Amino acid sequence: MAQGSKKFKTQRPGADKKAHHIKPKGPRKGGRSIAPKKTQVVEQQKLKKNLEVAIRNNIEKEVTQKASLTLHKPLSLVKGAERKRKPGEGIPGSSSK
Repeated sequence: MAQGSKKFKTQRPGADKKAHHIKPKGPRKGGRSIAPKKTQVVEQQKLKKNLEVAIRNNIEKEVTQKASLTLHKPLSLVKGAERKRKPGEGIPGSSSK
């Protein structure tokens, strides 16, 4: 027998090694959402957004009311059906296939 240690590890024929997964370099696609450190800030932002929506709706109502009073013809507005959607729910009539 030969003396000394083997230099190379022998490989069985037919046994393939698994391919190494190569990580892509550079920035990843898609948006990033970083969890906030302070939940109080999130609550303030939520309140601010709700107030902005309420103010905007109030302004729209006032403008339409003034416009309907000043016009000779009756003002008719077309509004879509308003309903609250869950965050996971998509737009009705569209498919996400």
